[in-house]
Amino acid sequence: MKPLTPSDPRVLGGIEILGRLGKGGMGVVYAGRTDDDSLVAVKTLHVGSLDQSDLRERFDREATALGMVQGPGVASLVESGQDDDETPWLALEYVPGLDLATYLKRHDPLDAVTGMALGLVLADALTDIHTAGLLHRDLKPANVMLGPDGPKVVDFGLVAIGGAGGDLTHTNLRLGTPRFMAPEQFTAPTSVGTPADVYALGALLAYATSGQYSYEGATPDALGYAVANADIEPNLSGVPAGLLLLVTALMAVKPQDRPNLADVRAQLTEQLAAAHMSPAAARSRLAERTYVPGTGITDEVPPTRRHAPVTRVETVPPTVGSGTGRRAGIAVRTAERLRKAYARPGAA
Repeated sequence: MKPLTPSDPRVLGGIEILGRLGKGGMGVVYAGRTDDDSLVAVKTLHVGSLDQSDLRERFDREATALGMVQGPGVASLVESGQDDDETPWLALEYVPGLDLATYLKRHDPLDAVTGMALGLVLADALTDIHTAGLLHRDLKPANVMLGPDGPKVVDFGLVAIGGAGGDLTHTNLRLGTPRFMAPEQFTAPTSVGTPADVYALGALLAYATSGQYSYEGATPDALGYAVANADIEPNLSGVPAGLLLLVTALMAVKPQDRPNLADVRAQLTEQLAAAHMSPAAARSRLAERTYVPGTGITDEVPPTRRHAPVTRVETVPPTVGSGTGRRAGIAVRTAERLRKAYARPGAA
């Protein structure tokens, strides 16, 4: 955690800002502490981006999406700012540990059983995301945090709300990280649906268990050509035998040829059972093997320093307990953001 600069906020929505965790694609990510002493990651939108409607739209969409999905494999939304806040922000559950991309730079690839456990946790997370009517569209190792309770998917900056495509793709803009994008994200971005997240799961598992990318390309266009070409097979030579057939199916060129998540979860559950592991035991084993202690901010957090209460106009009256009121406020703001999202021209 890096110290705050003079221009950094000290309080956002009653959340004490403790330090900088890093820079995100649209602004700075801070470490924060809520009024009940919970640690959170606070994402902000850079002031220079406020006049860029597409970035503001992405940020609002991420806050909306996070308010719609819940599950053990997704970093949960704790609180979000209001439309009239000077600095747009949202606070997420803080997940200590390394992201999967950093972990794989420092450690060997995952073995077959650990890879199966990772696949099951992420398939469960994607199921929760899709059940909420969302497409993640940017599942990659850097967006998977390896916490002490297991992996959690983060960063919904490219999420689509309400089905195929979503309103960020009405101009045929390619969205995603090329090495983990499905063929249709290159060739037909307005038609992207849930199978694109399934493909990304396969590409991620291939990388996590082999340590190498499935396709190479000097440019995003060259990479996209290889990914979308049925005659060019992915390099899966390092993927463990126990995962090879599943990963191959997940990375099928045609979306309709990929398995659905229910089948993926059933297959991985069966394979783990053959290794004498329940899904819960597999998640625990995965956390034990991938969580790296000492990589969080717990030891860096200073003692609690209470600020004077920040007066805010509550969207709804809080009920019993501040957490209940906070969730109610998020629900109302999420509903309003959804109304605005679907009212935009070109929205899905």
